[in-house]
Amino acid sequence: MKSLLAATALTCALALALPASPAQAGDDMTGSQASVLITGVSAMMVVSGPLYLSVTGVRSVADLSKASSKPHEGKRRTSAGPLPDMQVKDIAQTADGGRSVSLQDPANPENTALLQWPQRQDNPAANFVPGQTVAFTPSPQGAGWMLRAEDGAVLTFVPTIEAAGDSRTTTL
Repeated sequence: MKSLLAATALTCALALALPASPAQAGDDMTGSQASVLITGVSAMMVVSGPLYLSVTGVRSVADLSKASSKPHEGKRRTSAGPLPDMQVKDIAQTADGGRSVSLQDPANPENTALLQWPQRQDNPAANFVPGQTVAFTPSPQGAGWMLRAEDGAVLTFVPTIEAAGDSRTTTL
């Protein structure tokens, strides 16, 4: 592809240089000679111009494909750190038909959390019981926390803000 690009660039450079040469020679060219020269250059540009543009377009698409397949080196995800155990204070239905669970840190009552889910067929809030203590266990990759009951049963997964933004899944 590089040789095709170089050949096209060389052809275009030669085409642009040719009209300057006869003009420097003076008025020795007849009208028909100038017409032949201009027609030849025009034909060369008509053929090589679109070819050059298509090669450039293919290269751009290939570069974009390479860039999208690389991991995001500049963006570092904030890892899910340790959080204190919290107690379930309230389980409620939201106005849109979803569910919410209110949590509070027993050691620091000002430290609260609210888990919300949109309306869906399953009910993730059904795993929670008022008064229950919930442990936040960071996931191995740091994308969020596994919420576990006192007996170790998994209640739900809560992603970090960055992980939720990177999610490629959608809910219906």
